[in-house]
Amino acid sequence: MLQVADDLGRLLLRKVDERWSLKRLHPRAQSLARLLIIGTYVDDILRVATDYAGQRESMQLVGFPAAISYMLPVLFVAVQGTGVVYVLCGTSMTPQYGCLILAVWTAVHPFLYLQHHNLEFVLESLTLIGGLCILASSERVSLASKRAIDSTSLEAERTDKLQLVGRVCTSAVFVYYVVKMTHERIQSLLGNTADEEVMTAVAEGLLLALLLVITGLIVVGVRSRWCAGVLAIIMSVCALYKHPWFLTLGSSKMYKLDFIVGYEGTQACRSANQTPHVSSWLYSDYQRYFFFQQISTAGALLQLVVHGPGKYSIDEAQGPIELVTATWKGAD
Repeated sequence: MLQVADDLGRLLLRKVDERWSLKRLHPRAQSLARLLIIGTYVDDILRVATDYAGQRESMQLVGFPAAISYMLPVLFVAVQGTGVVYVLCGTSMTPQYGCLILAVWTAVHPFLYLQHHNLEFVLESLTLIGGLCILASSERVSLASKRAIDSTSLEAERTDKLQLVGRVCTSAVFVYYVVKMTHERIQSLLGNTADEEVMTAVAEGLLLALLLVITGLIVVGVRSRWCAGVLAIIMSVCALYKHPWFLTLGSSKMYKLDFIVGYEGTQACRSANQTPHVSSWLYSDYQRYFFFQQISTAGALLQLVVHGPGKYSIDEAQGPIELVTATWKGAD
């Protein structure tokens, strides 16, 4: 079945190449992947910079002293801004430094906003870190190529291991989805949940099977480009479906923040035993954040699509593979 899908994919690529040329499309895909993965950081920079007072108050609400809360928003903008500029406009080693800065920020960010109990959010952050690792490993290879330097076996090994770490981390949030959906299916079969329509159960079962297969293939490095591409499309669609912030922005309604873990414990209405209702502006602001978080997750997956799974995979165990008219590191 995998071979049939692979043959169909190669046929599709040949048709695309005949019309647009993959040699020209591939660099554009690299640029798109780079832009998408930094999307959440650019959005956060704009949010903090345009709502300094609100960010300062948020820092105080989660427990930071007033004196420190005045400096934190500025620090957040400076750190993310430096990382984004290095990734987009840097030369030589600076893109790698940018990836490192953004990866460290991504690891710390859930704890700063008390979202570390939100497992899905934490694992989405880990997926972003995985995409940054893949980007950093590709930058190492590109830098060595530009300088016409033959990498030592140790340097090449480190680059390959970095790409392996990136590939595994990129799969993190999808492993969570598989485990979560499996648990829900088991509970449904045991009759521990409310009855659901047959078509809904079948659709969720098929989606679970698809995620299980695709995630497993990415982890071991089999048809990983194709699998990552499918997941990138799924994540983009999910971002539009789950977090359509642009649809609620101008509404006069009040909305529940039921997707923000711990929000009710840090607000003025914390004494109430219910999820708080907030204005459409605040609701849309949070929705926008999670929207760009998922879009950047799609960007992390596209890093795997354009740069490949690396040496420690079944796809590339023997090195780069030539595909149609384009040859790039790790094409499968």
